[in-house]
Amino acid sequence: MLQTTTNTIAKVLKIDYSVNVKFKGVYTDTRKRMDGALFIALVGDNFDAHDYIYQAQQMGAVAIIANKSVDSQLPILVVNDTQTALSTIASWHLQNIKPIVIAITGSNGKTTTKNMLANILSLQAPTLKTQGNLNNHLGVPMTLLTLEKQHQYAVIEMGANHLGEISHLRKIVNPDIAIVTNTLDAHIGTFGGFDNLVKAKGEIYSKNSKNIINTQSIFTGDVSFTPHGNTKVSGNNGDIFASNIVNNKFDLNIHQQKISITLNLIGIHNIDNALAASACVYPLGIDINLIKQGLEATKAEPGRLEIIHTKQFRIIDDTYNANPYSTIIALKTLQNFSGEKIIVLGTMEELGNYSKMFHFKIGQLAKKSADTFYSYGKIALHHCSIHFEKKQPLANHILTNHTNATILIKGSRMAKLNKLVDLLKK
Repeated sequence: MLQTTTNTIAKVLKIDYSVNVKFKGVYTDTRKRMDGALFIALVGDNFDAHDYIYQAQQMGAVAIIANKSVDSQLPILVVNDTQTALSTIASWHLQNIKPIVIAITGSNGKTTTKNMLANILSLQAPTLKTQGNLNNHLGVPMTLLTLEKQHQYAVIEMGANHLGEISHLRKIVNPDIAIVTNTLDAHIGTFGGFDNLVKAKGEIYSKNSKNIINTQSIFTGDVSFTPHGNTKVSGNNGDIFASNIVNNKFDLNIHQQKISITLNLIGIHNIDNALAASACVYPLGIDINLIKQGLEATKAEPGRLEIIHTKQFRIIDDTYNANPYSTIIALKTLQNFSGEKIIVLGTMEELGNYSKMFHFKIGQLAKKSADTFYSYGKIALHHCSIHFEKKQPLANHILTNHTNATILIKGSRMAKLNKLVDLLKK
């Protein structure tokens, strides 16, 4: 966690300031205690934290960064843009700690790959990783500001739904190693088409990083000139690949080395995530046995193909988010379970003009993948299935009609199908 003084930060931000106050930690949320910390008043489309300066003082802040004059008893550093100030301070703090930084983006698999990487690297030395979904223009700098002196590695997840966002984050982080897990159809509507999506993900690559290339994915970005060389990840002909795949078991091939892996995760796509993580740590000289140990220690996060057993049935909770590709993977994963199979799909958001078409196509696949198929949410009507508009009646129906079934539940976060999971668990 950043510990310094307001005078030092003023020099970093290149502004004149004379009051020297020590602080520990940086906060942007006045709902949290911030005793002895610096508060940065961010401005967004629907909020202005300058309206909460008094609350920041009440919650323990000892200094403020603002973009205008505000009424407060605390020392105030005035800047042109508080978001830019946050990024500048985070990048400066990162340069002082100097960990090896691995940056991850992609349409799917970012979080699982991040967790695999952190599990592997933590066996070698103290490692910081992105927490939760703090992977955007605010989350990434806030993650960097939690770096401690002992951290030798930092695994930073980067998310985006518009061109230029990954490029902005890469400049803040300046990673030593960069990877695009894949380029698929997530957020295709907000990107304005697949070509822009591919271009946006490729923004993570630069001549300053060792770039990990998934040969089965499409990306842009000139990686040929990198002085560190590139590592290729592939199903069969890359520098790193999997062989002898049986469900969640496979042989990991790293150049001339091979080792057997059994993942504690369901879904064959997680083997791709394991290959991505292995490719990122291989250039760091991590022993293959540590790679195996870290991969096998990785467990499903809540809402990501998480298996939940109740007295009535088995739930596959994949409610964290949804896009067409990840839904197809979930449907395939369901086929590994015996007995009655039930599917509940919610709306897939951010598909733009492609939304109706994708919902219909996924609906046709779902009908072939289960004994019964339900949908929830307005746009999910295009799945053309048995449709419910409210969660409680759907939960009651499942409880009454599908005892001992395996139930896959998946939808975008806005569908909040995690609440359906909670109803079924009760």
